[in-house]
Amino acid sequence: MKKINELFISFEGPEASGKSSQIILLKKYLIKKNIPYLITREPGGTKIAEKLRNIILNKKYNISFLQEILLLMASRSHHIDKIILPALKKGKVVISDRFADSTFVYQGFVNGFTIKKAQYLHKIILNNFLPSKTFLFDLSPEDIILRLKKRKNKNKYDKIEINFHKNVLLGYKKISKKNNRFIKIDASQKKQYIHEQIIKKLGI
Repeated sequence: MKKINELFISFEGPEASGKSSQIILLKKYLIKKNIPYLITREPGGTKIAEKLRNIILNKKYNISFLQEILLLMASRSHHIDKIILPALKKGKVVISDRFADSTFVYQGFVNGFTIKKAQYLHKIILNNFLPSKTFLFDLSPEDIILRLKKRKNKNKYDKIEINFHKNVLLGYKKISKKNNRFIKIDASQKKQYIHEQIIKKLGI
């Protein structure tokens, strides 16, 4: 019997690594193949979670790192219960642009809460609910900066500071080490080639 989260896929990686573009290509593929799907994102996914997203990512609210991670957990709880689980129960492929791994990296590692404590919170609050496959996009800090400079609407994590992005990449390296859930993607490659590799890994 299939586990309910076997159809749950997340896309992770640093800023401007091309996750959103690949999700659009995957969506077109699923439509073409007549495969039922749901595309969502974090923070966000529900009306309540989207409101929390605005608080979390907007500089003007100036919330603490602890407040930020607790808001993320609340947002994710609502997202799982109201959006992800119902879709999985209907047999849909669920694709999320970021999920818990972003919290482990950004809030846990980069902001200093620690990966271990962030993972512990996820375990006790959300029963360690995780995707079955996570595509981890890898891009050099230099390329990230170049892409971000072209981005018009920036959130508080779209920083033009190379050390910040080096830390993000290091955080992802730490959580993905010896973890078969992660499928690493060289985000510097051509979009179509990356898309083909994703389809191949999904086997759909």
